[in-house]
Amino acid sequence: MPYEPVQQKCESAGVDSSWNKRAFQGLNLYVIDAVAVTSANKVLASEFEDELADSARRDSLESKAMLMEASVAQKAAEGKEADVICIDGSLVARTNGKGLSVAGDMVKKYGNSVFISKSSESRGQFGALGSRAGDIYYYNRASNHATGFSAPVEVKSEFAKIFEVYARLKEHTPMVRIEVLGSTSEQELKSLLDKLSYHSVGGYPYCLKLAHNNCKVSNDDIDKLVSIFSLQHEQGARDALDE
Repeated sequence: MPYEPVQQKCESAGVDSSWNKRAFQGLNLYVIDAVAVTSANKVLASEFEDELADSARRDSLESKAMLMEASVAQKAAEGKEADVICIDGSLVARTNGKGLSVAGDMVKKYGNSVFISKSSESRGQFGALGSRAGDIYYYNRASNHATGFSAPVEVKSEFAKIFEVYARLKEHTPMVRIEVLGSTSEQELKSLLDKLSYHSVGGYPYCLKLAHNNCKVSNDDIDKLVSIFSLQHEQGARDALDE
């Protein structure tokens, strides 16, 4: 549906999380963090954890990061400084494979946050037609680079009522996939797009870019932690590969 967002002055906050680790012959040094930051680069809430453990599996670290992210989103909402809280990624992907209690607690903490994805492999709308790419691929091309949004479609989820919308905030920019909790009207969607477009850059909420930059745990960060934990002279898992 064609719609040119009318920028609505508001305060938006982006939420993102990150993790990284390094293995040392049975020991694993890892760090996880999450942050909520406004488009003015004001940090509303943040959490982190670093540990030297005998086990640090990827799926475990990702789960911890998602729970930490939900906690940070809840703190940002309780502060009431942001009119809209944007989460980087998909709520559906976050709850897949989680137990009922864990997923339910996560959804509750996220509250009225909106989930925004730059890319998506979801084929929920066109998969039955034999589509090979994700739905966002076809929306990007069928919309002819114009601003607007798709009709909300409910996403199958046993944890919450979730609707997905594909939208373009600015002409000739990539579309984004938006997930909202609970049903939403056409007018509510337009109001949301008006808010998201206020601080968007290149059709993407600027607060999410800042959240990514603030929380990213780089290899350089791990190098610093290695020194703090006095592990700089220990053999790493990939030393034999000169990496």
